Amino acid sequence: MANYQVSIDDIRIFAFHGLYPEERILGNWYTLDVVVESETQSNFSDQIANTIDYSHIFAICKRVMAKPVDLLETVAENIAKQIQADLSTEVSILVQISKENPPMGLSSGRSTVVYRLD
Repeated sequence: MANYQVSIDDIRIFAFHGLYPEERILGNWYTLDVVVESETQSNFSDQIANTIDYSHIFAICKRVMAKPVDLLETVAENIAKQIQADLSTEVSILVQISKENPPMGLSSGRSTVVYRLD
């Protein structure tokens, strides 16, 4: 058995998550990193069906990000659970999501949540 990992890194998506009304109106930029890990028989045979398709992972992220929620924790959990539900193999998933310039009186910086689902 071999360990197999696919990731999407530094994906920027504009969305409307947040506790405060202005966050739901103005929106914000978010950066996502998602790592999906699985054990494999190492028999890819150059077929996308035998892999974890990173474009499918990205599509899940876009779909989840389009539904506003209050907490980044909820976004990360929803992404991980949707990926796990869509894949036919047992996987571990790490989702890291950062909100750029969170409403804390700062003119720069970000807040980050990391969620792991095994």
